Amino acid sequence: MAKAIQPTPEHQKALKWCLKNEIKVSQHPTLKGLRVEINNRGTRILSPETYSKIQANNKCWELYLYLYKKYY
Repeated sequence: MAKAIQPTPEHQKALKWCLKNEIKVSQHPTLKGLRVEINNRGTRILSPETYSKIQANNKCWELYLYLYKKYY
């Protein structure tokens, strides 16, 4: 079973930066589990994979940090 990520100050900084720049990461329920969506100023990308609740939360934090490092 996956262990939940404990957000660090770097995660929080990445989250703030992404929201300020209209980049949002969210979860969408399906019959098989949760899918993760990135909404970058109206352009939406939905993950092909499904995740458990903990895995989806971890993926959201990972994506916020990844997007922050990629675009900042």
